[in-house]
Amino acid sequence: MRIHAVLGVTLVALALAGCSGDAPAPVETPTLTTPQASLAGEWVVTRTVTESDDPTTAERAVGSQSVRYVLIEQSTCDSVVCPGTVSSGATLEARETTELTQVDGGLGYTFTGALNCLREDASTVLALDAFTFTQTAALAVVDVDDSGAASSLDGTITYTDSLTADAQRAGCKRDPATVNVVYSVTAVRAETVAPTED
Repeated sequence: MRIHAVLGVTLVALALAGCSGDAPAPVETPTLTTPQASLAGEWVVTRTVTESDDPTTAERAVGSQSVRYVLIEQSTCDSVVCPGTVSSGATLEARETTELTQVDGGLGYTFTGALNCLREDASTVLALDAFTFTQTAALAVVDVDDSGAASSLDGTITYTDSLTADAQRAGCKRDPATVNVVYSVTAVRAETVAPTED
């Protein structure tokens, strides 16, 4: 069956758990004192598939490219690393938002959610939330402009989704039931992208 997916995204919540007893004390994360390049603004992200075990979708074949339009917003704070959000989508009008994780010299973000399974003719939904997915980005600052703002990034995005047991019982099929895709990623400021000529 040919699967069509409708994206539904939820925010990620990270939880940390401590240990007690004879376990060694956790290593403390050092406080960053070096000024970090500003990440805030609009970005054009180009993704190239480098690894994939999904034979059912041409867009996930090794070598395939896709573009995402990403808005990074950062709060003003007294720390070197401040909280923020990442909004990403295939168009400027349809973007989902998650938390920004800024690290020394770069950033990360994670989207999780579910995809619907549609009938082969794409006329109706066969199973709601049939595929649960996680997509995680890890990007490093490559270049910084004279103002101290990051001007280019690179890194990876890892994506995995799995067909739920309930969806399989509803008649939704895919082989394999779980797929993993790795993208090589480059990103540039949106204003640095030259417009295409007609």
